[in-house]
Amino acid sequence: MSHVYVLYTGGTIGCDGTPLAPMPGPQFKALIESMPGLEGGQVAGYPGLGYTVAWFDTPLDSSNMTPSDWITIAQSLAAVYNDYDGFVVLHGTDTMAFSAAAMSFLLPGLSKPVVFTGSQVPLAMTLNDALTNLVGAIVLAGTTQIPESLLYFDSLLLRGNRSVKVNANQFAAFSSPNFPPLATVAAQISIDTALLLPPPDWSTSLDNPANLAAARTRLASQAQAVRSFAAIVMTLYPGIGASVANAMINRSEPAVKGVVIEAFGEGNGPSKADFLQVLSNANEAGVVLMDNTQVLAGSVNIDAYETGSGLAQAGAISAYDMVPEASLAKLVSLLSVGMAPADIRKTMQQSLAGEITPPETAAVTTRPVH
Repeated sequence: MSHVYVLYTGGTIGCDGTPLAPMPGPQFKALIESMPGLEGGQVAGYPGLGYTVAWFDTPLDSSNMTPSDWITIAQSLAAVYNDYDGFVVLHGTDTMAFSAAAMSFLLPGLSKPVVFTGSQVPLAMTLNDALTNLVGAIVLAGTTQIPESLLYFDSLLLRGNRSVKVNANQFAAFSSPNFPPLATVAAQISIDTALLLPPPDWSTSLDNPANLAAARTRLASQAQAVRSFAAIVMTLYPGIGASVANAMINRSEPAVKGVVIEAFGEGNGPSKADFLQVLSNANEAGVVLMDNTQVLAGSVNIDAYETGSGLAQAGAISAYDMVPEASLAKLVSLLSVGMAPADIRKTMQQSLAGEITPPETAAVTTRPVH
């Protein structure tokens, strides 16, 4: 017997009406349980595989998701962790990759699958991708025992913190440009076991009652802390100058404590002195600066060009091949536990949940912060 907890947070999958808006939880639960293959809280063709639907009191369009909502999702899963064999989070596609990445950092010690999914077309519409995504996610969560935060969409199971949305309209909406899919679903489920993270040992696993209790306490503290700071994304573009960077970093409320710089190419940015001075001043003030690439695939090589080394000299550290979605989620998670900036800089370049491939002899190439 296997039982899966399905958490409906909102998103296209549960939308209805004109214009489309997320339907209330009880209404969506009834719709799910009326679908072919999902009647009565059981999955047809999988004897003993059942599911329970829960929901946010106010379902959200994922464009309205905030880091506070990431923590609410994590708290919801931690609250029922002992009662289920796997978890499915139904979520809007626009920010699903951010939330899936966040779970990998907010719930260290995962011993069970957490599978994010949603759809491009609502379940209430006839020609949709919602039903196959939903059924696939429940089956994967209830049968695979993959101890990770995952994203399942259009037959591909991706590591959540490696995922990005790549298409606004097509059913193949997500990709993992810097890491292979963990599994594919067709007539059979094919899992590449060599790619999976190892199960946590007892000393770190959420199966350990002490660790689960500690996680619940920590999440409650993070829920308060995350409201006291901001982590932002600064996408570079031709012509961006010091005034824009200064406004983003120094005139935001609450105070900015981390910046994910979506840089050009291999991590390059403007080499103008006044622009770099804004970043350098922020670094000196304890703001953590991440140098990500805005290119879909590939890795940051911060020393390849003078324009990249300028960002490094200003204090930005290389995100290597970590996607910006994961970089932001990881930064928020570390900031919300009160970690010191120097320790955050070091940890951001280490793999916590398979989100990054640092060079074996990676060195942090930033100026020290005093």
